[in-house]
Amino acid sequence: MGEWVWRPGDGSEDTRFCVAGPALGTDLAKTWRRVFPVDAVATVEGPGDARRTVAWGDLDGLDLGPDERLVFPGAPVAGGPLLYVVQRLLGPGGCPWDREQTPLSLLRYLLDESYEAAEALVAEDGAALRDELGDMLLQIVFQAALLPDASFEQVAGEQAAKLVRRHPHVFGQGGKVPAGQVLERWEVLKAAHDLERSHRAEWIYPSLVMAKRVGKREMYPDSTVFRDVLDLVDVYVKKNEGTIGQLLADAAWAVAEAGRRLHRDAEWELWQRLIAVAGQESSR
Repeated sequence: MGEWVWRPGDGSEDTRFCVAGPALGTDLAKTWRRVFPVDAVATVEGPGDARRTVAWGDLDGLDLGPDERLVFPGAPVAGGPLLYVVQRLLGPGGCPWDREQTPLSLLRYLLDESYEAAEALVAEDGAALRDELGDMLLQIVFQAALLPDASFEQVAGEQAAKLVRRHPHVFGQGGKVPAGQVLERWEVLKAAHDLERSHRAEWIYPSLVMAKRVGKREMYPDSTVFRDVLDLVDVYVKKNEGTIGQLLADAAWAVAEAGRRLHRDAEWELWQRLIAVAGQESSR
């Protein structure tokens, strides 16, 4: 199929995907032409230092000899084509709008695409989910391309290393564990190895997510209402074993309904309360 080439020791990071001849151009075009834009430039290398360029759209007219190989514009598998397109968009002669973006200006799209993918998933719309996952992937690639001191490859590599680190029962000597204990071990490993993160922008989270995060730091409102409601939920949990998820959902729903009846938005009120509590922590 193809040949991944790395040339160490020459002072460059020359990672290339190649197809070695002999190969018919019609076969190359049938298999690969859809991967990159038609104006992408590939290189044909021959014996010695012989080389020539070819437009990607002209693959069907290219027949490789036995001593030739075609060097692709980028990796043709996984995220390679998307990485190539984003590089073109952000490079010289690329899209003026894309080149003006910053990580912060793209934040709204990062959030929007996540919710749209979630909508397609819940609706069980496979075609829409594939499309929305692609939009999410674009945001990840775009954000990674704007990092001043890293790349998508580094982001992906660090994520793979993190997954290995958090799954010693699969990749290491951690031994087999029941499914019920996996999340518990995950939290322990996460606390032991993850980066120390700032909480200065925690306000970006939805209020219930933020409440869970600050709760891990044992931050709670000093109020009778909080303690009484928490005790009440605890009583219901003990009386209705096996329905914890539904119980929590109904309790949250009840709070939202109470807010509606009082003409207040419970999400907004909780968010403001959390901001105030978190502000008190940061001022200590």
